[in-house]
Amino acid sequence: MDDLHSKFLPQFVVLARSRVALALKVTIERDHAAAPKVVRELHTLAGEAGLLGLHDVVPLARDSEQKAKDLHRTRADADADMLVAALQQLERVIDEIGTPSKSGS
Repeated sequence: MDDLHSKFLPQFVVLARSRVALALKVTIERDHAAAPKVVRELHTLAGEAGLLGLHDVVPLARDSEQKAKDLHRTRADADADMLVAALQQLERVIDEIGTPSKSGS
């Protein structure tokens, strides 16, 4: 499992950050036409996190995916605000994964 992490974790972090950044941009700009793409990106992010055993990321990505679906359906500002908050939480967790531990492990 360590080989899997060392090989794919850096790639995951880069892709995850770009997916979350896209989702935030689309949500903040209220680009409703891009909402299906955001849903797909978050679904993919959850799947990749699951493959890597990133149990802190999977539920946040799934929750964000559901919030993106809700926003696509309702187009309500309250749903957009909830999605932004969820994405920001997801972003923080991904940033923690991408930051080497202080203990050097």
